[in-house]
Amino acid sequence: MDMRFYQGDEGRIYRFLWQGFRESAERAAAREGRERLKERLAGAASVSGSAVENHLRPRARRGANFPCDISIIRAYGRVLEGDEWAFLKLTVPHTDARAAEPADPRDVLRLLGPCFDGWTAEDRGVGEAVFTGLWELLGLYAATDCYNRRPDTGKLEGAEEYFAARLEDLHRAALSVGDRGARRFLKGAIDEVEAFVRSYELPGVPERWLRLNPRLGFFDPVFALAESQAPETLEGLDAAGRLRLPLPSPWERRMRGLYFSAMDGNEAAWFTRELQETLVRVFREPGCAGDENVVE
Repeated sequence: MDMRFYQGDEGRIYRFLWQGFRESAERAAAREGRERLKERLAGAASVSGSAVENHLRPRARRGANFPCDISIIRAYGRVLEGDEWAFLKLTVPHTDARAAEPADPRDVLRLLGPCFDGWTAEDRGVGEAVFTGLWELLGLYAATDCYNRRPDTGKLEGAEEYFAARLEDLHRAALSVGDRGARRFLKGAIDEVEAFVRSYELPGVPERWLRLNPRLGFFDPVFALAESQAPETLEGLDAAGRLRLPLPSPWERRMRGLYFSAMDGNEAAWFTRELQETLVRVFREPGCAGDENVVE
């Protein structure tokens, strides 16, 4: 998981702009030499040269070759840019009490206008309709008990058929798009939402969605498992004793705690809004592997 949130002494939460840090470090290394730069960074941050080398290495996906202490990031900012906040962006949690209020997809579509540039008027209309349909489906997550109940009756009976029919309608709409590339893109977006709707678990999102929005990973039940059991006895196993990925590290659990520290108590509403925000990223940056200023 890409840990990008850090808490300052004043309690505010910041995001580490790793890409900006790396580019600044590369410029400095070209000017003064890598060894001299490592020496200056190590001295300013009170860390070893090997630690600095680790921070400067390109990160593999889900790697952790970056500072885990906000004071180190601030020190690097002072050395490289003369500003200790150069690589930290104040993050105002958008998932506050207002997060529970449903957003109007029409307002979102106005922001997504450029995403449909080059589409014919007919294809654009279908694309906007598909986005609205997917947005509304994701918005039903909490109200339908993770898609286990029909939204019109609230009953378990017929839920699977109900959502299958809605997804099929979206698939048919996408097939009517004339442009092959646009049609393929819409089909991919529908397939990803369908995989989530049919997963009946949390988070249950496609891997690409976790790359587009790593915050979704904070809702994985594995965090609760790690906090309720002895990690040394459960490492590598899921709740049923099956082999799984390693449990979250203490650092990841701390970052999750920071994320949820601003929660208004409605976890389902938060998760729903994160899902819808990720859908926006899917449409805005198809094929993107993450935020523009964060290397995954």
